[in-house]
Amino acid sequence: MVEARKESETHSENILVYLAYPTWRKNALVALARAKELQESGHEVVVMHCAATAGTCAVNSVGNPATCQACQNAVRKNTTRLGLPLVALTPKPDPDSAEVSFHERKILLEGVMSGLISAFRMMPDDIRSSRMISAIKRRYLRTSQGLLAALKSKLSTGAFDRIEVFNGRHACSRLCLIAAESLGIPFNTLEVTACGKPTVFQGHRPHDRKHIQKRILSYPADLETASAFYERRRSPKDNKYAKKHSRSFAPPATEGFTRKVSVFLSSQDEFESLGKDWVSPFADYAAVIRKISDQNPDTLFCVRFHPNQGDIATDVVTPFEDVEQRKNVMVYYPDVSLDSYQMIDWSDLVITFGSTISIESCWMGKPSIILGPSYYDGLDVSYVPTSVEELDQCIKADLPPKSRDNAARFAVYAQRDGDDFEYLLYDGKNLQPNGFRHRGLIATRVARAVDNLTCHTIKSLATRRRSA
Repeated sequence: MVEARKESETHSENILVYLAYPTWRKNALVALARAKELQESGHEVVVMHCAATAGTCAVNSVGNPATCQACQNAVRKNTTRLGLPLVALTPKPDPDSAEVSFHERKILLEGVMSGLISAFRMMPDDIRSSRMISAIKRRYLRTSQGLLAALKSKLSTGAFDRIEVFNGRHACSRLCLIAAESLGIPFNTLEVTACGKPTVFQGHRPHDRKHIQKRILSYPADLETASAFYERRRSPKDNKYAKKHSRSFAPPATEGFTRKVSVFLSSQDEFESLGKDWVSPFADYAAVIRKISDQNPDTLFCVRFHPNQGDIATDVVTPFEDVEQRKNVMVYYPDVSLDSYQMIDWSDLVITFGSTISIESCWMGKPSIILGPSYYDGLDVSYVPTSVEELDQCIKADLPPKSRDNAARFAVYAQRDGDDFEYLLYDGKNLQPNGFRHRGLIATRVARAVDNLTCHTIKSLATRRRSA
């Protein structure tokens, strides 16, 4: 996809590129390369970064001053080498309602929770019940509010025609989108595709599934390309989950059952971190399985936990202890290794809670059902009930498989989507700077390692106290 560059080259603009995550290499590389390319295209570009001295954020959970210093030093070194103008954004200490409205604080808090859910792999209720993490939440929100107030003040001068930032999910970057929308300033978000290629989303976030689905549907239904793509997905060599969980699926006994249904769970924290637009009517996985298994005693349900669920600090296993006692339910927990694709082959029907398995099942010629919001719920690759009652009707019906055309479009999208950046080299897997050196790597790597260790320690303590 090259329309982003063509659009940006039509006329000269004053563009603010906000560098939200300097210690995260991928994020920093994409933002810096994008800023330099925009500058070389004739735009007036300014790079802005957080100048908090002990700010709590997605990359500095406890507000370590040394981490702030490492971030800021890296930004200064890289922007100086690239010849990019730099503006430091100092958070206002106590922004009032005139500077940050209640509505904006509410959206910002959603971004704070998104960062905490990702960092600690905990669901919101457990975050709120932990004193340590609640304290981090308050400091994170205070830092973000101060930055938002300061940014709105700078943007209100009318000096910028557009703002660009990486991702826009955590409060660190979402504050840019809040400010842009509040003042009516266009924005773009930068990201890296599933295959690792940089991309520019014009006017929307990477988590806006309606826009993502439009991008997917814009690609051709190339069946040959799709066939090769899905074959690689099944290969342990090319798919890390297939590699770690490649043990053959041993089908359970099916005597006494008329249908075989495979249910694939998803990582609850990943969906929870995406915000209110991703709230699902099927959020309680165990309750859903409990009800449909009771309503369909002649159907055998094989429930497969997602491997990522094994690392969630919130207890997602215990609710299934009574579910697996049912005669028509088999539960495979996160530590169980089995070939998911063999499980799909065995099934008459596949149910997913929003994972890629739904689109892979479609390609394999299986009727499938998506429960809750998904990047694929508008592609017509699966049936999409909106309640447990509708789900039960789907299970009882003899559903035909959906057309594979949009599954093919997804495969083409997954391989081709993205933008060519002049100052980044992409070899099909990794990104490297092109024409500049990424400075401050050692200090930012140390800062990131320290923050990861801190988060792990806090998560362990919070989990231990909750289970005591």
